[in-house]
Amino acid sequence: MKKILSGGIFTILLLIIAIIISKTYSLNEMNVALILGIIAGNLIPNRYKHKFYPGFDCANKKILPAAIIVLGAKLNYLILLSLGMKTIFFVILMVTMLLLTGQYIGKLMMGKEEFGLMLGSGGVASIAASGDVLDQLEEEFVLVLIAMNILGLTGMLIIPVIIEFFKFSNLESAIYIGGVLSSFIHIIPTAYSVGGEKGLALALLIKTGKLLIFPLVLIYMIKFKEKKNKVREDKNKKCQEKKVKQTKLPLFVKGFMLVGLIFTLLTFGIEKIGNPDYLHLLNNIKIICSKVFKYLMMYALVGIGCKINLKTLFESGKKIIYFAIVLMSIQLVLGGVLVKLFY
Repeated sequence: MKKILSGGIFTILLLIIAIIISKTYSLNEMNVALILGIIAGNLIPNRYKHKFYPGFDCANKKILPAAIIVLGAKLNYLILLSLGMKTIFFVILMVTMLLLTGQYIGKLMMGKEEFGLMLGSGGVASIAASGDVLDQLEEEFVLVLIAMNILGLTGMLIIPVIIEFFKFSNLESAIYIGGVLSSFIHIIPTAYSVGGEKGLALALLIKTGKLLIFPLVLIYMIKFKEKKNKVREDKNKKCQEKKVKQTKLPLFVKGFMLVGLIFTLLTFGIEKIGNPDYLHLLNNIKIICSKVFKYLMMYALVGIGCKINLKTLFESGKKIIYFAIVLMSIQLVLGGVLVKLFY
């Protein structure tokens, strides 16, 4: 605990600064937390870094999984039923397309299938969970987050052109935006500018549907990792023990699914109970969980950022930009084709 304390206090101070900056200048909290962590971590003299690293490790290995578990409070599996079988199938196909294009373009351009899989998995929390399952380093996680933001910004620029080309209606545009974009910070302004409040609501519903089937994405990644371990095992029999550890579904993912199931049952109980006080209480609990998730996630991102070497980021920067732009362009076209086929 003594080793964790100094790094933990330092991370908390940076978290407070990140909250103040994001609120003052209306910036995205997650991006501010990560960037501030990277800057602060690179300003710490090397002779002092060993004192802080246990605290930074705790942010990554303990706080981040806790944040993902709390995120389960946002889930409502009944939403899948409300989408209808056609839309559910479309969401599954869209998630599959994002995942596989990320995987194979990542292999082609970056030489890293894991990098592409993480990028194709979804937003910040999904990338964090994917990185843990695929056993990736913090540097890879940060590079994927950078690529995710480039993807989103590229998508926001190209999406109006794609919508015009395919002659999408407002309904199709909202479904398309919620399907191809992964982060809420990119979905919200894009969907609202195209379809107003109704378009935004539908785009967020599609995004939520993607989040609900995220455990299936992780299962695919586990199988992918297992297959790679099998190849290594054929070359080196000593990999057997490592393979067993890596092919288990992480505890925090099980917690994420369990919390989602609990809140689904609680939400389902509203109609049965018919008590406005119960609804009010449940909404308050969800608000609290949402804030807890946000600050735990920001804390984790600060800690992760503090461990990153800026030199590594700069060396990979140009390649990441090219990769993200190419991948987003391919995904936008394929996503448009899927929407056209289904709707």
